[in-house]
Amino acid sequence: TGGALGYYGLFVSTANQTNGGATVANLTAFDTQIVTANGVSNSAGVITFTIAGVYQVTTELFYTSTTGANPTITQWLSQNGTNIANSSQDFQLLGGANTVQAAVCTWQISVSASDTIRVYWNSSNTNVSLAYQVALTNPARPASPSASIIIHQVA
Repeated sequence: TGGALGYYGLFVSTANQTNGGATVANLTAFDTQIVTANGVSNSAGVITFTIAGVYQVTTELFYTSTTGANPTITQWLSQNGTNIANSSQDFQLLGGANTVQAAVCTWQISVSASDTIRVYWNSSNTNVSLAYQVALTNPARPASPSASIIIHQVA
């Protein structure tokens, strides 16, 4: 009580991430820390909390497909290796082949010290992947990650 809430992390993926198969739970890997995290760490997509509390977790996954079949995609969270009830979010990728669409999901989760969370996704269409986009010119603009996760303590 009366303490400052100051635990957070921001991690992204700078790689394309392929679909492992029609029935595979694909773990979202995060390979780059954007800001110096405080109380939250990442190891290849396994997020670990040092401090217990309630955290807001926002994921942004950038999906693409090499076919224009408008595939359905599901993404969800697990905590300590168990899927979090009611965290599953379904959506449909629209726009045709090779378009990129962001899926943003936000959850609030209660964690204990040393708890872990993971972000998973699945599509029965094996042509779906997470798309990293390189920096572009004319005009100059930065690269776009294939996935990001933003975590901050709210209680």
